[in-house]
Amino acid sequence: MQKFWIFISLFFTITLLLNCDPVPQKEDTSPSEEIVSEEQTTKQLLENLDSPDSFLRSQAAVQLGSRDQKSAIPKLKKLLKDKEPGVRAGAAIALGDLKDKSSSTVIANLMWSDSENPKDVYLDALTRMKDPSVGNRIYPLLGDANPTLRLQVVDALVQVGASSVGPQILSLALKNKDREKDKTYAMALGKLKVFLAESYLLGLTKIQDESPTLAAAYLALGRIKAKNANEVLVKALNLPYSKGKENASIALIEIGNPTVVPKVFQLFSSNDPETKLYVTDVLCSIPSKEAAKLAFDLLNGKDTQNWGNAAKIVGRQRYKEGRIRIEELLEKPSTPERDSFAEALGWIGDKASVPVLRKVLLSGAKEGPYGSAWALGILGAKEAVPDLIKALDLGDAKLMVYSLEALGSIADPSSLPKLKSLLAERPKMAPQILSTIALIPSEEARIIIEEATKSKNAEVYRPAMEEIAKRKDQKSIPLLLTYANGEDAEKRKLSYYALTAVTGQKFRTAKDWNDWARGN
Repeated sequence: MQKFWIFISLFFTITLLLNCDPVPQKEDTSPSEEIVSEEQTTKQLLENLDSPDSFLRSQAAVQLGSRDQKSAIPKLKKLLKDKEPGVRAGAAIALGDLKDKSSSTVIANLMWSDSENPKDVYLDALTRMKDPSVGNRIYPLLGDANPTLRLQVVDALVQVGASSVGPQILSLALKNKDREKDKTYAMALGKLKVFLAESYLLGLTKIQDESPTLAAAYLALGRIKAKNANEVLVKALNLPYSKGKENASIALIEIGNPTVVPKVFQLFSSNDPETKLYVTDVLCSIPSKEAAKLAFDLLNGKDTQNWGNAAKIVGRQRYKEGRIRIEELLEKPSTPERDSFAEALGWIGDKASVPVLRKVLLSGAKEGPYGSAWALGILGAKEAVPDLIKALDLGDAKLMVYSLEALGSIADPSSLPKLKSLLAERPKMAPQILSTIALIPSEEARIIIEEATKSKNAEVYRPAMEEIAKRKDQKSIPLLLTYANGEDAEKRKLSYYALTAVTGQKFRTAKDWNDWARGN
């Protein structure tokens, strides 16, 4: 039995490695090893499904599933009856990846009958399958004693789109007497948008125990857009339970009923900064001219304590009548939270604010320049590109990041010479700089990024490869094929990742990529 669990551990390690998408990290090599290692070809993997070695069979199954090799389906279905538990598990995961819905019932049956594999193995496979018909076999596990498994079941039900079992889940929930399990039911009912669950969920909020169950109930009420939950949720914003405040604010935003605005606005009288934070989020997010007017009135009063929050609301509500007043306050050094005022001008979206924002950007003030850089980017202010370039040299790391983001949003090719020189000077900032360059749709930008892949510094060539993948420019394919056939093991793997992103093809060996290239 101990040997079996070691095998399962190894199997899941392989599964994780084969199914994650991040850019691969540099592999260790020694002089006695090959400089470049290749993964097995698809043909070899198909042959390994018949191997007498159970580990090779399970490994091949998982890899074929991750490569979307539908030709393997017949053999994989047979492996669901393999005598080795790891092979059955690997075959189930692969069939899930391949979306072979004809295997759904068999895998669901194994989830309940296979005592040698944990249930979550088959639950994972069914989740990948995306077959709503298995919802009836999955939902009873919401009552399982294992809290981790219960959470996986919630995710599985959502991923497969099993909304049809909502009434059955509600029936189980109403019979439940375990407060901890109520959390699971609330999550499932909310995520599946079971509107009939409103009374049950409101009942859960009557117990103010500051528990995860209470927080989950608040969130679920928002997800089902509960019609009778507004009073409960507004009250929760001012309770001492932090997670409850957060989830209640999210729920109010999801419900989006503007009638709550006056009551929510009254909570600005609270002395609790956290309450004010969530009150601001709600008033920013529910479309309401009343919220904008109430906030604008605050900006014309003497209570400066809430000015920053009021500016955010005016901006997010895009209340154009408030622009001039916000500009006036932004220019005053004594105004608190000046960055919020600058950001508000970005949200309002009137380019008449650009001169004020350019002035504040280079003012050297402790507050205001960051928000100004962001707003100039949002406004697409090309006339501000010279100012943003100057801001890169002011020695303020935070302002540099904001300015880079703004230059990326504006995407003006005139910023490329500065960005190229900055990349050479500050290789540690390569991810931010290259991300900005990649947003500029020009040949010069593509060439700069491709040149960066030739760097010997991993801090530079890794993000450069990633940006090539994001841009999906076919003109970068020849360069990537050069790396695919090169001797640098890490760049070779990075090129596979980028080639897949650019071409939509998915190969794991240089030979396969070369064969594809010759055929195109």
